[in-house]
Amino acid sequence: MEPPPIALVVALSRERRALQPLLSCPRRARVEDFPLLAGSLASQPVLLVQAGPGPERARRALLAAAGRYAVGAAWSLGFAGGLVEALRPGDLLCPRLVLKDDGRAGQAFHVAPAHAAVLAALAAAGIPLADGPLLSVEAPLRTPEAKRAAHRRTGAVAVDMEAAGVAEAAGRLGIPWLAIKGVVDAAREPLPPFLAGCTTPRGDLRWRGVLLSLAIGRRREALGRLGRAARRAARALADGLTVAVPALTPPRLVQ
Repeated sequence: MEPPPIALVVALSRERRALQPLLSCPRRARVEDFPLLAGSLASQPVLLVQAGPGPERARRALLAAAGRYAVGAAWSLGFAGGLVEALRPGDLLCPRLVLKDDGRAGQAFHVAPAHAAVLAALAAAGIPLADGPLLSVEAPLRTPEAKRAAHRRTGAVAVDMEAAGVAEAAGRLGIPWLAIKGVVDAAREPLPPFLAGCTTPRGDLRWRGVLLSLAIGRRREALGRLGRAARRAARALADGLTVAVPALTPPRLVQ
């Protein structure tokens, strides 16, 4: 009997394109306004869903996918920013805990017990990674000062905008969930404000914003630096996923 699919929820088209080549026999579909690819990875059925940035879109995307498919588990995949000096661009994070930012210590969501099997498989494959808490925020932390403050307040080692939304939807559906993130920006690195104009609400590139930024020297340098870091993070994410999915047999998937 074929196991139920894992919903792999990403925010950005760039994240989806990095993982799409891993899928066997991908079939394009759409649930509500979310692009989706249905295929398999290591004989495990998967759904690769592009949600767009933010926790609410991540939550909606998983619920929409589960409304059409018998989803057995959910993984929040994609890029993150470092909050501690030890995490550098291209590093991989598989957090044991996700914190939804509430202005204080954060609302905690604990990952599935299968997290231990994933960590063991990644370690056995020689893939370095961290497993500290991940903070999910509503808006990007753009300055090193904001990143340091978030780490002091919550103890999180990295930050994203989608994992808490996936965790909330998975809880509503009664399915296990995990998160795997590739670090793009280090704790000391600011995120330029103009980046908001380079992405659509669905997570696609807004080419006009990109081209305008490329026409300005300082923005062009920042885009180049972030582009190189994103490529390292995407490679780490793809390498991690090819190891993590085979580590989960169907019995572990539903634990």
